Amino acid sequence: MMAELLQSSQFYEVPGNTIFEAVATVREAIAHAELTRKPLRVLSLDFREHSTESPNLLKGYGFSDWFIDRIKCMSENAISSVQSNGHIAWPIPIQCSIRQCCLMSRTLFVLCIDPLIRILEQKLSGIRIGKRARRIVVVAYTGDVTIFVTITMDPPVIQETIACYERTGIRLNTKKSKALTIKVQTRAL
Repeated sequence: MMAELLQSSQFYEVPGNTIFEAVATVREAIAHAELTRKPLRVLSLDFREHSTESPNLLKGYGFSDWFIDRIKCMSENAISSVQSNGHIAWPIPIQCSIRQCCLMSRTLFVLCIDPLIRILEQKLSGIRIGKRARRIVVVAYTGDVTIFVTITMDPPVIQETIACYERTGIRLNTKKSKALTIKVQTRAL
């Protein structure tokens, strides 16, 4: 079912896609840029876990109110404790988000990040690779999103899209996000 809902550029929860294929796709794009001497900027973005603000998004995917209520119940009154030297500390209330150890957490996050991926794939040029010029714009694995920037007009579009998307409750983790520029080197004659 997830394969029907998600973009093929999402490598988590899509049958046939693995984290190894995600890494291989990123490496292939970088190697292609170096080989063809075409400029490329690779943005590696990390998004923080979603908040419990996702009911409208889940409704948009067609999930029932009953299912959405069950998801809400999983996060209401949730607590966590820290164990140190064999002693368990006082419970800590989790006031937003779903615990990362929750099996549903990653799946829900993948659903929450998919609209951002769709918008980026519509608006950006990406990189074309291989004999059939396969277009690659985004490679995503849960909250880690890699974007391939090939034209100067793309960065403002990316900034605007992320700023708009952050209104849904998902935040870009700027401390863990990076950019890599593949420079085109000319040969001296």
